[in-house]
Amino acid sequence: MRRLRPCAVILLALFGLATAAIPANSQKAPKLDKTFDIWLKDEVNYLITGEEKKLFLSLKTDSERNTFINAFWARRDNLPVTAANEFKDEHYRRLDEAKSKYGVHTDRGRIFILLGPPNAIDNETSGKIVFPCEVWNYTNLSLPGFPNSLRLLFFKQWGVGQFRLYSPLFDGLEYLIPQRHYDSGYGYDSELRNLIRSYMGIDFLMATQSVTAGTDQLESERILATLRDPAAFDVLRPSDKPRVTTTVSLEKLPFDADGFYSEDGRGNFYYDAALSVSPADLTFERSGEKLYGRADVFVTVRDRGRNVVAQFNDQLSLELTESEMQAKKGYGLSYAFSQLLVPGEYTVNILLRDYVSSRVGEKDLPVSLPPTGRSTPLLLAGRIVPLSLEAAAETGKADAARMPFTFGKSKVIPRMDGVFGPEENIFLYFEIYRQTADSGDYRVEYAIRDARQARVRSDGETLSLPAGERFLPVNKVFSPKGLADGVHALFVRVEDALSGTPILESSTPFTVSSAPRLPGSFSFEQDYRPSPESRYTELGRQSFFRRDFAEARRFFGIALSTAPGYLPAKVLLAKCHAIEGNDGPALDLLLPLAEEGVNDGELLTVLGSIYYGRKDLERTARYLEKAAELTAESVEVLNFLGSVYLEMGRKDKAREILSRSLLIRADQPLVKSLLESLGKIAPRTL
Repeated sequence: MRRLRPCAVILLALFGLATAAIPANSQKAPKLDKTFDIWLKDEVNYLITGEEKKLFLSLKTDSERNTFINAFWARRDNLPVTAANEFKDEHYRRLDEAKSKYGVHTDRGRIFILLGPPNAIDNETSGKIVFPCEVWNYTNLSLPGFPNSLRLLFFKQWGVGQFRLYSPLFDGLEYLIPQRHYDSGYGYDSELRNLIRSYMGIDFLMATQSVTAGTDQLESERILATLRDPAAFDVLRPSDKPRVTTTVSLEKLPFDADGFYSEDGRGNFYYDAALSVSPADLTFERSGEKLYGRADVFVTVRDRGRNVVAQFNDQLSLELTESEMQAKKGYGLSYAFSQLLVPGEYTVNILLRDYVSSRVGEKDLPVSLPPTGRSTPLLLAGRIVPLSLEAAAETGKADAARMPFTFGKSKVIPRMDGVFGPEENIFLYFEIYRQTADSGDYRVEYAIRDARQARVRSDGETLSLPAGERFLPVNKVFSPKGLADGVHALFVRVEDALSGTPILESSTPFTVSSAPRLPGSFSFEQDYRPSPESRYTELGRQSFFRRDFAEARRFFGIALSTAPGYLPAKVLLAKCHAIEGNDGPALDLLLPLAEEGVNDGELLTVLGSIYYGRKDLERTARYLEKAAELTAESVEVLNFLGSVYLEMGRKDKAREILSRSLLIRADQPLVKSLLESLGKIAPRTL
């Protein structure tokens, strides 16, 4: 995973004026009697669903409210045949204990109220290696459709304030370590894992990776989302009544997002993406005289085969005075990033979390990068501004940092929602790529159509590509003045001016709206700035997953020429050789590393695979044992190792290893069947 340093902050703020720890768009609730107010805010705040709360607040009399409360508890009574309401009694028992130990409005208090006391709590309060932490272990939850066991990590960053529930997806190891380092190269995460494992133990390390065995970071976040959403959690309650299954949605924090690609001049593409958030959809909290907020971004790029080819996160933090917040009232949030990709089909998954409210939003952007493109897509922008002379000079350098939406000597400020006021200008940007048969002169026709597809405006021009240039940037400005409010579409057609050969026919929608726009935006962006060896290893990995091994080896070779000891390039290059049947070069790369004691699970797994192909089962098992120790919850490695022991006739070891695999992930019918055939009934779950 590529962990980015703190992003470039263009304007230091995040959202408009609001009150502490309350959404900026929240409406003032009706005045309630103190008893009902306490019931709603302090007693059932983690149980009551949004629809129930809306109904309760609409009631006019105390009699109606008391009737509602009785019905609220009756609906949750698991054993209505008894005189007592066991669910209600247990809830208030947990509430009282949580209030005395942790406070009601804390992460630990919420989890205690929802799940009850953990089976075990592991404490690390010294703060020497990690911030003060607690790991709550649940081993028998018995909630339908929910993991039977959980390991929830709470941490107190910098040792102050309340314990916060840790997210393996958004927080990561760096936010547990007092002496963390930004701009860390490859291997820093591995160093942190080794450090934590040495001092804290394997169980603590696993709690930093996922909230339950056999899940990844994204699935862990979905489980945490269930614990944050009363409606989703309500579905999990044991009941003898039929239930409708539900899927936990992360789309609780709305945002707009879109992307754009352009060639890098070497046959690859820069993919730039931007997101925007309404100021009403983020919250903040007050501490002393300051207002604090934070948004977390997690981006995953997967190819058509669902392989992760790029992954990174970013943290957008701010600290504002009351006067600063007043001055920027009504500002929205925007964030942009850039990623280098080889031609192919991808999905860019963006997760955005508002740290204070813990609301999470999710978007998937499909990306298709053609091997021989004639043009980029159309990009609508609110502004196109020239770069400074210094910045423009940097963009022309080989392997220079790439700021998102920077093209040549210009910076494009995209308008993600596609909404423009009648007095604003609409900026259009795209690029035309020259082919050998082109004349170099291009006729460009523009047309604006309304919602009924009637042409309301048209324009055209002929543009020439300077000699020796590979692509032609096109900038066009339109005024929406005179267009009716509503949805329109901009159509663009490009053809060779001499031959008439069509080059581009495309359209993009936009909206004209007279409604007031946001007064500004607090803009963050993250450049693409990997080291040369990391850059070419990323490109090699993408080619590897496309099974273009020749191209992958070329990229890995460039990476190793830059940094001869770069481990990821060596391991992936060895995998290329092994798949192509060239075990010798693969072993030449990996054996010296293994003999030096390099602890890398992938390296050891590749060595095990090579020796398995050579029928050397003893060496295979030896390397896979080490790999399994380093990747303690990888069912793939465990199943591989178990099958090797089975081939060796070591049935007891095979049972042991395959049982471990099944404990991590229960939904493995083949493993379960194999264990049963070995004479042991597999355990159902943890």
